Amino acid sequence: MKNRMKHTIIPLTLLFTTLFSLPANAIVNVENMRVGQAEPGLSGNLDLSISGKRGNTDKDEYGIDARIQNNAGNMTNFVVASYDYGEASDVTNTNKTFIHARHVKQFQPRRAWEAFVQAEENEFARLSFRGLVGAGLRFTLTETSEQLGLYLGAGAFWSRETLDQRPGLTDHGTESFGRANLYLVYKHKLNDQLNLVSTTYYQPRLNQAGDFRALEQAGLSVKMTNSLSIKLSLDIGHDSHPAQNIDKTDSSYNTRLSYQF
Repeated sequence: MKNRMKHTIIPLTLLFTTLFSLPANAIVNVENMRVGQAEPGLSGNLDLSISGKRGNTDKDEYGIDARIQNNAGNMTNFVVASYDYGEASDVTNTNKTFIHARHVKQFQPRRAWEAFVQAEENEFARLSFRGLVGAGLRFTLTETSEQLGLYLGAGAFWSRETLDQRPGLTDHGTESFGRANLYLVYKHKLNDQLNLVSTTYYQPRLNQAGDFRALEQAGLSVKMTNSLSIKLSLDIGHDSHPAQNIDKTDSSYNTRLSYQF
């Protein structure tokens, strides 16, 4: 059985590492990779990625994600932060930061309410600042021990965004508005080494349903030791009304080494 599991994990690891080692910008997923109820007490993880290229093109990319969480009875608090930086031929092409804090209170076995705040910057999406505060309900649709989980979230947030001024563009400045926040999370612990998670977000503007943002985040965690894992992710985002000179759809692939404590 152990040999069979070993032969399964190694090809999967090599396959996904090949697919997801392409240069990209990661989007932080605030969903924990662990399936089921959180362990009591303080825990966290630190994810690192470094890649580079030398020769005809000099290229460097760095990324760091950190999460710290405290679970006490029916209440969970956590903070997620990330920073991504990249440059090619000594010219910066990636520079973004993100921080998200969330409070979750389980008031029924399958229902919880949550409140959150978030701040982010993304130089190459012309986003000099985005801050938001929101709240909502989280429903456990199904949860099978530590193996399988399906969760639905429904709420709203108020956002304040500032776009950089660029020559020839006219949409710079600061704008405030509200959006609905709907998400569906699927988590599956395939075996002791492999955890799969998929999170789909849909965020329409409250006063203009045609203005929406959608995001699919899929990730696979391959456990190497009790503390070390390789995290592989695929993120696809769509903004129906992006800033001028910014594409509507953006995708990224990423591989990171994760230390859990």
